Amino acid sequence: MKISAIILAAGESTRMGGKNKLLLPYNNGSIITHVCRTVLNTGLSPVIVVTGFENSRVEKELPSEINGIVYNNDWKRGMASSIYMGISALSEDIQGSMIVLGDMPLITKLTLDLLICEFNHHQGGKIVYPLYGNRQGNPVIFPRKYFHEILTANGDRGCKKILKKYPGDGIGVSVESDEVVLDCDTQDDYFLIKSEKP
Repeated sequence: MKISAIILAAGESTRMGGKNKLLLPYNNGSIITHVCRTVLNTGLSPVIVVTGFENSRVEKELPSEINGIVYNNDWKRGMASSIYMGISALSEDIQGSMIVLGDMPLITKLTLDLLICEFNHHQGGKIVYPLYGNRQGNPVIFPRKYFHEILTANGDRGCKKILKKYPGDGIGVSVESDEVVLDCDTQDDYFLIKSEKP
Protein backbone atom coordinates (compact mmCIF):
# COMPACT_ATOMS: atom_id res chain seq x y z
CA MET A 1 0.00 0.00 0.00
CA LYS A 2 1.14 3.53 -0.68
CA ILE A 3 1.30 5.33 2.66
CA SER A 4 2.57 8.87 3.08
CA ALA A 5 3.80 10.68 6.17
CA ILE A 6 2.94 14.23 7.13
CA ILE A 7 5.28 15.68 9.74
CA LEU A 8 3.82 18.68 11.57
CA ALA A 9 6.47 21.34 12.18
CA ALA A 10 4.58 24.64 12.12
CA GLY A 11 3.88 25.50 15.77
CA GLU A 12 5.22 28.44 17.74
CA SER A 13 6.46 26.56 20.84
CA THR A 14 4.61 29.00 23.08
CA ARG A 15 5.39 27.01 26.27
CA MET A 16 9.12 26.68 25.63
CA GLY A 17 10.18 30.06 26.99
CA GLY A 18 11.04 31.75 23.72
CA LYS A 19 12.87 28.81 22.12
CA ASN A 20 11.74 26.88 19.06
CA LYS A 21 11.45 23.35 20.43
CA LEU A 22 11.97 21.77 17.02
CA LEU A 23 15.45 23.31 16.80
CA LEU A 24 16.65 22.17 20.23
CA PRO A 25 19.72 19.89 20.15
CA TYR A 26 19.01 16.18 20.02
CA ASN A 27 21.09 13.19 18.94
CA ASN A 28 23.80 15.13 17.06
CA GLY A 29 21.24 17.31 15.34
CA SER A 30 17.93 18.90 16.21
CA ILE A 31 14.62 17.42 17.33
CA ILE A 32 13.00 17.93 13.92
CA THR A 33 16.00 16.45 12.08
CA HIS A 34 15.83 13.33 14.23
CA VAL A 35 12.07 12.89 13.79
CA CYS A 36 12.41 13.27 10.02
CA ARG A 37 15.19 10.71 9.80
CA THR A 38 13.21 8.18 11.85
CA VAL A 39 10.22 8.57 9.53
CA LEU A 40 12.37 8.39 6.40
CA ASN A 41 13.88 5.13 7.62
CA THR A 42 10.45 3.45 7.46
CA GLY A 43 10.23 3.81 3.70
CA LEU A 44 6.96 5.78 3.83
CA SER A 45 6.57 7.94 0.73
CA PRO A 46 6.11 10.75 0.17
CA VAL A 47 7.32 12.28 3.42
CA ILE A 48 6.00 15.82 3.65
CA VAL A 49 6.88 18.39 6.30
CA VAL A 50 4.45 21.21 7.06
CA THR A 51 6.23 24.33 8.32
CA GLY A 52 4.97 27.65 9.65
CA PHE A 53 6.57 29.50 12.53
CA GLU A 54 10.24 30.29 11.74
CA ASN A 55 9.86 28.20 8.60
CA SER A 56 13.22 29.20 7.10
CA ARG A 57 15.09 28.07 10.23
CA VAL A 58 13.13 24.83 10.43
CA GLU A 59 13.62 24.06 6.74
CA LYS A 60 17.39 24.30 7.12
CA GLU A 61 17.20 21.40 9.59
CA LEU A 62 15.28 19.07 7.28
CA PRO A 63 17.13 16.16 5.64
CA SER A 64 17.53 16.46 1.87
CA GLU A 65 15.61 13.19 1.43
CA ILE A 66 12.34 14.84 2.49
CA ASN A 67 9.97 14.64 -0.50
CA GLY A 68 8.13 17.89 0.04
CA ILE A 69 7.87 20.97 2.24
CA VAL A 70 4.54 22.75 2.55
CA TYR A 71 4.33 26.18 4.18
CA ASN A 72 1.21 26.77 6.24
CA ASN A 73 0.44 30.47 6.05
CA ASP A 74 -2.30 29.97 8.66
CA TRP A 75 -0.08 28.19 11.20
CA LYS A 76 -1.39 30.40 14.01
CA ARG A 77 -4.76 28.69 13.64
CA GLY A 78 -3.29 25.50 15.07
CA MET A 79 -2.54 21.90 14.20
CA ALA A 80 -5.69 21.24 12.16
CA SER A 81 -4.66 23.86 9.62
CA SER A 82 -1.30 22.12 9.17
CA ILE A 83 -2.93 18.71 8.75
CA TYR A 84 -5.20 20.29 6.13
CA MET A 85 -2.19 21.62 4.22
CA GLY A 86 -0.43 18.27 4.36
CA ILE A 87 -3.42 16.21 3.23
CA SER A 88 -4.12 18.71 0.44
CA ALA A 89 -0.64 18.15 -0.94
CA LEU A 90 -1.11 14.38 -1.41
CA SER A 91 -1.68 12.75 -4.78
CA GLU A 92 -4.76 10.63 -5.45
CA ASP A 93 -2.85 7.33 -5.37
CA ILE A 94 -2.03 7.70 -1.64
CA GLN A 95 -4.02 5.10 0.32
CA GLY A 96 -3.21 6.34 3.82
CA SER A 97 -1.23 8.98 5.65
CA MET A 98 0.62 8.89 8.95
CA ILE A 99 0.27 12.15 10.88
CA VAL A 100 3.52 12.64 12.82
CA LEU A 101 4.15 15.31 15.45
CA GLY A 102 7.50 17.00 14.89
CA ASP A 103 8.20 17.30 18.62
CA MET A 104 8.23 13.58 19.50
CA PRO A 105 11.85 12.49 19.01
CA LEU A 106 11.56 9.35 21.13
CA ILE A 107 9.40 7.66 18.49
CA THR A 108 11.30 4.70 17.06
CA LYS A 109 11.28 3.03 13.66
CA LEU A 110 10.15 -0.17 15.39
CA THR A 111 6.98 1.52 16.64
CA LEU A 112 6.28 3.15 13.29
CA ASP A 113 6.77 -0.18 11.54
CA LEU A 114 4.26 -1.80 13.91
CA LEU A 115 1.64 0.79 12.99
CA ILE A 116 2.36 0.45 9.27
CA CYS A 117 2.10 -3.35 9.49
CA GLU A 118 -1.28 -3.10 11.24
CA PHE A 119 -2.55 -0.61 8.65
CA ASN A 120 -1.49 -2.96 5.84
CA HIS A 121 -3.04 -5.94 7.63
CA HIS A 122 -6.42 -4.19 7.50
CA GLN A 123 -5.80 -3.22 3.85
CA GLY A 124 -6.01 0.47 4.62
CA GLY A 125 -9.53 0.28 5.98
CA LYS A 126 -8.86 1.20 9.61
CA ILE A 127 -7.51 4.20 11.51
CA VAL A 128 -4.41 2.90 13.29
CA TYR A 129 -2.88 4.47 16.40
CA PRO A 130 -0.57 3.41 19.26
CA LEU A 131 -1.79 2.66 22.77
CA TYR A 132 0.37 3.10 25.85
CA GLY A 133 -1.63 1.55 28.65
CA ASN A 134 -5.06 3.08 28.16
CA ARG A 135 -3.72 6.26 26.56
CA GLN A 136 -4.05 6.88 22.86
CA GLY A 137 -0.75 8.10 21.48
CA ASN A 138 0.77 9.40 18.27
CA PRO A 139 1.34 9.08 15.38
CA VAL A 140 -1.95 8.06 13.75
CA ILE A 141 -2.45 6.59 10.27
CA PHE A 142 -5.64 7.68 8.51
CA PRO A 143 -7.06 5.85 5.48
CA ARG A 144 -7.82 7.81 2.33
CA LYS A 145 -11.58 7.42 2.94
CA TYR A 146 -11.26 9.96 5.77
CA PHE A 147 -9.18 12.54 3.91
CA HIS A 148 -12.23 14.50 2.78
CA GLU A 149 -13.62 14.59 6.30
CA ILE A 150 -10.26 15.78 7.67
CA LEU A 151 -10.21 18.54 5.06
CA THR A 152 -13.69 19.74 6.01
CA ALA A 153 -13.31 19.41 9.80
CA ASN A 154 -13.63 22.54 11.93
CA GLY A 155 -11.52 23.43 14.94
CA ASP A 156 -8.11 22.26 16.09
CA ARG A 157 -9.12 18.72 17.04
CA GLY A 158 -10.54 17.57 13.72
CA CYS A 159 -8.70 14.25 13.63
CA LYS A 160 -9.65 13.33 17.20
CA LYS A 161 -13.27 14.09 16.34
CA ILE A 162 -13.07 11.59 13.48
CA LEU A 163 -11.71 8.92 15.82
CA LYS A 164 -14.60 9.55 18.22
CA LYS A 165 -17.13 9.57 15.41
CA TYR A 166 -15.99 6.20 14.02
CA PRO A 167 -14.81 4.21 17.06
CA GLY A 168 -15.37 0.94 15.21
CA ASP A 169 -12.85 1.96 12.57
CA GLY A 170 -10.06 2.65 15.05
CA ILE A 171 -7.43 0.02 15.83
CA GLY A 172 -5.13 0.56 18.81
CA VAL A 173 -1.71 -1.08 18.72
CA SER A 174 -0.25 -1.71 22.18
CA VAL A 175 3.20 -0.20 22.71
CA GLU A 176 5.15 -0.85 25.89
CA SER A 177 7.10 2.41 25.67
CA ASP A 178 5.92 5.91 26.63
CA GLU A 179 7.54 7.24 23.45
CA VAL A 180 4.08 7.56 21.86
CA VAL A 181 2.77 9.94 24.54
CA LEU A 182 5.86 12.08 25.26
CA ASP A 183 6.06 15.27 23.27
CA CYS A 184 8.26 18.28 23.90
CA ASP A 185 6.16 21.29 24.92
CA THR A 186 8.12 22.65 27.89
CA GLN A 187 11.69 22.77 29.19
CA ASP A 188 10.79 20.01 31.66
CA ASP A 189 9.55 17.86 28.76
CA TYR A 190 12.82 18.48 26.95
CA PHE A 191 14.95 17.43 29.92
CA LEU A 192 12.80 14.31 30.36
CA ILE A 193 13.08 13.39 26.69
CA LYS A 194 16.85 13.88 26.73
CA SER A 195 17.12 11.67 29.82
CA GLU A 196 15.08 8.91 28.16
CA LYS A 197 16.99 9.06 24.88
CA PRO A 198 17.82 5.50 23.79
